[in-house]
This record gives sequence, C-alpha cells and structure tokens, in this order.
Amino acid sequence: GRYLGQNYLNGTLPSNIGTNRPNNWRFFSVYDNKLTGSIPLNMRLRNAYQLDFSHNQFEGEIPSDINEENYSKLRMLYVCHNHLNGRIPSSLMEMKKMKVFYFNDNMLAGGIPEVGDAELARNLITIRAQHNQLSDPVPNGLCDLDVNKKYGELIELSVDCSICNECDICKSRCYS
Repeated sequence: GRYLGQNYLNGTLPSNIGTNRPNNWRFFSVYDNKLTGSIPLNMRLRNAYQLDFSHNQFEGEIPSDINEENYSKLRMLYVCHNHLNGRIPSSLMEMKKMKVFYFNDNMLAGGIPEVGDAELARNLITIRAQHNQLSDPVPNGLCDLDVNKKYGELIELSVDCSICNECDICKSRCYS
C-alpha cells in the first residue's frame, strides 16, 4: 500500500492513481495533508481494503465509482474533515465487505442512504456522519443493524441529533 499521510503534501491528487502499473495496494492514505481539488474518479486501487482521504481540503462529491463492482474488497472509507458536498452515494450502502465509513465534518447534504439489502450491510461496524448539512432522518433499516438488536454488527452511528429519528443507536451518541 501507500501511506502518504502527514507529509505536508499540497496541490491536487492526480487522476491516474494506480494506473501506471498494475498494483495490489491494500491501502491508500493521504491522511492529514493539505490536498485540494476533488477526490478523483477512476482510481485504480481495486484491491484496497482501506482508502483514507481524511483531514485535507478536498471539495466536490464522494466519487460515485467507489462501489461494490469497482472496490469489492474495500472495508474502510475515510473522507472526514474535508469540504465535500453533494449526497452520500447510495451504492456505498451496497458494499458487501464494508465495515467503516467516516463521512463526518464535511458539507454533505441529503441523508445517509437506506440500506438496500440488510444482508449486504450486515458487516457495518461504524458510521460517522456528524457535522454535515444532512437533513433526512436516519433510515430505519440502518437503525436495525444495531449490534444490540438481533441482526447487525453496528456499534457506532454518529450523526447530528436533528436527524437521529427514534434510532436508539444514534440517540446515545448524537451531536447538537
């Protein structure tokens, strides 16, 4: 993998990450730099289990091609503490191996997408989406993945209190 975190990098990420040669990078991290622009589409990081773009100054939307078809091994996605806007792509909630999402501290709108198939989302452990501009209530299907209920593994669902709904797992840890 490539860990490029905390290197005082600035500028934009090239759109050809991972395309120069075949790679088997298991992780890619640019954590805590000063990178700007958008997170590129069409990155060739298909074998990654962790992508970390957190604590930068990225703008634009979460790339729509981060989905099951292109990133079937992905378990952790960190895009927190940026300036991302738009909606959280619904395709993220259909990723079979996904365990951790950090969307917090951006300018994302809409809501956390409904879980399309509870069986697919059963591995989710942590979702952090607080401090955004989300306005849609937390979907009931997501609340049902609470580890204290019969079905899921979700132990953390951090959102703003205004969208928590009647979801026990986020009521215990919501942000004003």
